[in-house]
Amino acid sequence: MRRHEEWREVGGADALDTALPPARADSASWLRPLRTRAALGLAPAVAPAVLFVPIGAALGPAFTNVLNPAALGHLDAVVAVALAVLGVFAGLALALEGPRDSRAFVAASLEAGVTLLIVAAAFTVLLGAWGMPLAMPVGLVATTLGLCASVSSASSSSDVSPTHTLAVRIADLDDVLPIVVSGLVVAVVGRSVAAPIADMATWAAWTVLLGAAMGVAGWMLFERAHSRAERNVFIAGILALIGGTSSYLGLSPLLAGLVAGGLWVRLPGHADRVVREDLQRVQHPLLVVLLLVAGASCGFSREAVWLSAPLVLFRLTGKLTGGWLATRLHGHMSAGELGLHLVAPGLLGIAIALHLLQVVRTPGMTAVLTAVVVATLASEALALVLRPADEGRG
Repeated sequence: MRRHEEWREVGGADALDTALPPARADSASWLRPLRTRAALGLAPAVAPAVLFVPIGAALGPAFTNVLNPAALGHLDAVVAVALAVLGVFAGLALALEGPRDSRAFVAASLEAGVTLLIVAAAFTVLLGAWGMPLAMPVGLVATTLGLCASVSSASSSSDVSPTHTLAVRIADLDDVLPIVVSGLVVAVVGRSVAAPIADMATWAAWTVLLGAAMGVAGWMLFERAHSRAERNVFIAGILALIGGTSSYLGLSPLLAGLVAGGLWVRLPGHADRVVREDLQRVQHPLLVVLLLVAGASCGFSREAVWLSAPLVLFRLTGKLTGGWLATRLHGHMSAGELGLHLVAPGLLGIAIALHLLQVVRTPGMTAVLTAVVVATLASEALALVLRPADEGRG
């Protein structure tokens, strides 16, 4: 069995999954997707995590102000570590073994790239026509929405058919391109949009070098740990360094984590396996904090409402079109099947939008984050309806 088939959700199978009773054959058909689909890309055992976004919004400054701006500022460090963890998981998915995996990676990158371009181009035209007062460059808003729309999280279910396995693999790999592009965007907007291209490339290269340095340092430490407890401390320390250093320098923890995770897959030894096993214990609390902060950071406005509805439509169009093109390269399923498998957006889109809000703290970016959150929840609901035929029979 290939290494990437050992997990089918963020961070691999959770220990709590075994405590869930199996779905009965006589279960109502409308309940089945709620048991099998990972809410926002998380494990079925934490499916109620989808509730943490509105809970965070209720606790935020727009409502009860329990999570006031000062408290949210203190949580920025935790969010940076959570972003680094998501980047590491995307890097661990880059265990490409053989031509089949390479074709899947190319197909996933094509699908994500097509979705990004369709959504960004559509919003560039739409925002130019609307003249919406976001006080930000139209290109930045359109690119951010395109990045958040291009990620996917295929459903987790008992279906082990080749079609579903391939869709899950493509959903794992289509996160790589958005993370790389978002790292470049952070390198641009973290300084000045008018900065020379050479300076932007330099800061992007620093992000890659930071991730590579932390990856090599972590690999040396993990392989020489004398006990499990010592290894856990090393892993936590490396992730804190990746997230904290990247955030302090105004770089992307997602991209730095991606580079480190990709190195751990390629370097000799078992660094990728031990990191994946240990992160399973901390991934859910970190991601729940990220969801709470994202919800609390939302500011509901007319601009957010006007952005969210087209985002759902443009993303669906992009995924179906990208799925059609991807099947030209990897013809093991129909275009409709692949596109429908990728309707669920997962958590990464919210993470990218939240990180860009941390970099560009403006009301316009708050409206963009709010639109992404609303569109993500709407797309997750849409994914329950537009299920592929093979999953509906599961």
